[in-house]
Amino acid sequence: MGSNPTLRTVEEPAKVDLLNFGLWLKFTKGNRDSSIERKLRFFAKLSGTPTEMTKQLLSSSWCDKSKSNCLDAIAQYAEFKGIPYNRPRFRAYDNTEMYVPNPEMVKQFIYRVRSIPVKSMILLSVETGCSSGEGWGLVWGDINFSRKTVMITGNKGHRTKTYSISDELIFLLMKLPKNDKRIFSNINKPTGINDSIVDYRQRLANETGNQDFHKIHFHTFRHYAISWHYFKTKDIVDTQRFARHCNINNTLKYVHIVKSWIKSNEYDVVYAESKDELTKYLSEGYSLVTKTDWGYCLNKPKTLY
Repeated sequence: MGSNPTLRTVEEPAKVDLLNFGLWLKFTKGNRDSSIERKLRFFAKLSGTPTEMTKQLLSSSWCDKSKSNCLDAIAQYAEFKGIPYNRPRFRAYDNTEMYVPNPEMVKQFIYRVRSIPVKSMILLSVETGCSSGEGWGLVWGDINFSRKTVMITGNKGHRTKTYSISDELIFLLMKLPKNDKRIFSNINKPTGINDSIVDYRQRLANETGNQDFHKIHFHTFRHYAISWHYFKTKDIVDTQRFARHCNINNTLKYVHIVKSWIKSNEYDVVYAESKDELTKYLSEGYSLVTKTDWGYCLNKPKTLY
């Protein structure tokens, strides 16, 4: 969700009022306890009417995702209080297409991270598409080191699935201390991983001149994993299984991104991770575009499908 809010306030909503709002969210709106807790945290840094809260929010330095989530909470608070409220709409919030970095950016990010736990959790998301909550809740019993697999227990509508993982990730996991049941016990909450990558994001943007690094949050790596799985397989059903989506409409969002890439370049694009895959695609008429640390990118004049 991005970094924690840091707004200054004069007077926050009364605690009794927020308690009743929390009960309303639970029993009227059916929100999970974790969602209620997240929404209430926003109001500890806001004051005044919903309109005044909105002005404070929009003038803050919070990330777009935090602002969007907070606006949702303010809208619900206004509904709870019976106060008319028009949720502001502008470019950052109207853009429904998620940001997906390219493989080189992801590779740069991973190898810029010095913290082994943080690097391990990012690579885990890149290889399995796990969310911060799923990674944070991982226990040592979920890892099979001999088979090189990890079982990701789904939450928030995701299924549970076992994935093969790389030797690199196995090596990193084996270097972590095993003095707690949870693997990432040094991270005190699921959203804490975002706080851990803010500095790396800033450094990479400064070092490379690529300001798109500022768009990366931990959940971006899940978007990347799903998008690039479809990019390589062109199999929507297999991608749904990989993403552990219960509803295939959620997976179709990623297909739209990949198809827009293909249309804009007028080429079918594939990604080969090994020399065997490279040979196979070359035999099918693809041309090698570039070689990266992730493998080989190839294309050929697009075929509509």
